[in-house]
Amino acid sequence: MALRLRLQLQVLLLLAGPGSGAPPKAGGRRREAEVFLEKYGYLPEHGPKASSSTQLTDAIREFQWVSHLPVSGQLDTATMRQMALPRCGVDDSESHSAWTERLSSLFAGRRAKTRLKKRFVQQTGGKWYKRHLSYRLVNWPEYLPEPAVRQAVRAAFQVWSNVSSLEFWEAPASGPADIRLTFFQGDHNDGLSNAFDGPGGALAHAFFPRRGEAHFDRDERWSFKSRRGRNLFVVLAHEIGHTLGLGHSPAPRALMAPYYKRLGRDSVLNWDDVLAIQNLYGQPLGGSVAEQLPGKLFTNFEDWDPHRSWDRKSGARGPYYCHTFFDTITADKDHRVYIFKGNHFWEVGADGNASEPQLLQEKWASLPPDIEAAAVSPDDGDFHFFKGTERPGTPISYFLKVSKWV
Repeated sequence: MALRLRLQLQVLLLLAGPGSGAPPKAGGRRREAEVFLEKYGYLPEHGPKASSSTQLTDAIREFQWVSHLPVSGQLDTATMRQMALPRCGVDDSESHSAWTERLSSLFAGRRAKTRLKKRFVQQTGGKWYKRHLSYRLVNWPEYLPEPAVRQAVRAAFQVWSNVSSLEFWEAPASGPADIRLTFFQGDHNDGLSNAFDGPGGALAHAFFPRRGEAHFDRDERWSFKSRRGRNLFVVLAHEIGHTLGLGHSPAPRALMAPYYKRLGRDSVLNWDDVLAIQNLYGQPLGGSVAEQLPGKLFTNFEDWDPHRSWDRKSGARGPYYCHTFFDTITADKDHRVYIFKGNHFWEVGADGNASEPQLLQEKWASLPPDIEAAAVSPDDGDFHFFKGTERPGTPISYFLKVSKWV
């Protein structure tokens, strides 16, 4: 069914043509969109009964919101094209709520930290209750060299251990393993909705803790090159995120975004990936610094040397805020995130791009360094800052309206 859905979506796109508002066969277009939206968690599974117009419109709007498309509620060409893109086979049912909760946590302050961690766990389907996890590579595409595949797997786990308290080790072939990575073809006894659909469409899927399985479509043309086939390292790192308890992220540059991501020069993980994994497992233990690695290191595993150093002066380690602790973090109504540390702050746009560190006084002339909490009013967009106490339990609020500095 998944293969038929993808092929028909592509045919409908060709029939619609550029800029077309509705294809000739609106009924077929609607039904194929319903199948897609049911598969990926935007609509409940109705079986033979069709969704109501209101249900379908709301589902389309949420899909468009998560996909950063114009939210029209209409099955326009851009929406159908997005549905046809290669992606992860895990549904997006937690994507919207997880994003909302993650942004809400930015305002909650230190007292709510424990409660918020529990809410993240409930959203993503669980977590591992240990820090040392074993994994096994069960099989791999025969046309790829085994040493390079194992290196890619090791690096994909390392991406997550670098920014969290988790540690991973490869289990021997004869022993048990917490996480198993396997390549399958077509229906592999995961249910028809999880049957692989050949090249394109769903590339892989995984299960939340503590089932510990990630499955990859053997019919894809897997590669270690940045511009040839599907980069195996990127998909491995994404699916491993699911096995650790992470749902999909609506941040378009996040590794945990549902659609296939090409490697670039930027860090493999986005700010939202780092926040999500640290909400589940905390920061690296022993006082070590969370270290991001740039995507350009992983574009060719057949020639990759895991012991090779990278240029630390060129900014290859990613934004500084991802490599240390920060004082507080908040976001405005446009989903721009503000990260504060000492006398500096960073702005992170909705696309995940971070600014250079900026002095607090350049934006807020009277604001002292080392603030303890920040929040933005959802009603008027005003910023509120908090530091110290006038008397026990009473915070001093440094307040400045947005209109005074925008």
